Amino acid sequence: MRHRILSLVLLSCSLGLALAVGCGENGAAGKDAGTGRADGGPAGLDADEIINPVPDTGPKPDTGSVGPTNTIIFAHTGLSLFQGSPATSPLELTKVGDFDCGSQTDVAVDKDGKLFAVSSSAIHPLEIIGSTVHCTATWTLKNANGTFYGLTFAPAGVLGAEEMLVAANSAGELWAVDNQGNATQVGTFGNVPADDGRGHSYNSKNVGKAWELSGDIVFLTNSGNPVGFATLVDCPTPPSKTGCNTVDTLAEIDISKLKLGNTSSVTKSIRGQVVKSAACTDTSPGYGSMYGIAAWNDKVFGFSYSGNLVEISNQDGSACLVKTYGDKFAGAGVTTLAPIIEPN
Repeated sequence: MRHRILSLVLLSCSLGLALAVGCGENGAAGKDAGTGRADGGPAGLDADEIINPVPDTGPKPDTGSVGPTNTIIFAHTGLSLFQGSPATSPLELTKVGDFDCGSQTDVAVDKDGKLFAVSSSAIHPLEIIGSTVHCTATWTLKNANGTFYGLTFAPAGVLGAEEMLVAANSAGELWAVDNQGNATQVGTFGNVPADDGRGHSYNSKNVGKAWELSGDIVFLTNSGNPVGFATLVDCPTPPSKTGCNTVDTLAEIDISKLKLGNTSSVTKSIRGQVVKSAACTDTSPGYGSMYGIAAWNDKVFGFSYSGNLVEISNQDGSACLVKTYGDKFAGAGVTTLAPIIEPN
């Protein structure tokens, strides 16, 4: 997968945030590095072993009123963290601080506003101290295949009594991860169909092959009816990125299908390829790979490897350019309490 430099978090919190997020090992590989799969280790966790996977330890972030009324988007390059409010149009990012632990490929935020990051092979809690984003621990991923580029939280009650970190890898697999780095597969993204149902066909060489994760996953509690999204890409020889489509596809995830030990598809529907809406006035010929997504109301904010910030309809995948940044985006996440308007 491709190297990811900028990762995004959509977080409900006040601006006085002190985060508990994780940074990767120094020089951690990004999305462009390594498309091969690691050998599978011993079997993962049993259901009764994942009860309280991310205990409430260490300093708790000053998140204020975490929830749908005060949503903040956090974005990061491999070195720096940024923030912005989706309620302000157009969305603008300002710098929060620099990571002290190397490049990360994605971030996730739990219901309490605590922030975590994933590198290619480890998860790390983080804490913001002044202008430094400090990595407080490293949980090396065990039992899992591939290189990891996506991270989010499954809401409480889905994979256990508490929220559970879920990471997605280069092979298009989703893995539940506890606070020791033990990973258990909980699903895949399934296979590429002939078209996206919106008039856009896929290359015949890619049809029937496994979907690969292009960039990110995001799950939301939605008042007890969880909703999830992912940006996927179709390729001729997964998990290799060679010859892949240059246009991403937005998929809706059926969170109820996430199960410990599941190796079947958890994709609910293909919402559509991420292409320019007929209503857009921008002149961009395309938006590039959506390495970060963050859902908010009826929108999915997409952050591409080309440096584009776009607003994507969660209904059909159509998008419009908001702004092009000089840095390249790498991933995205959102607190599970962010507001969401479900697609029909």
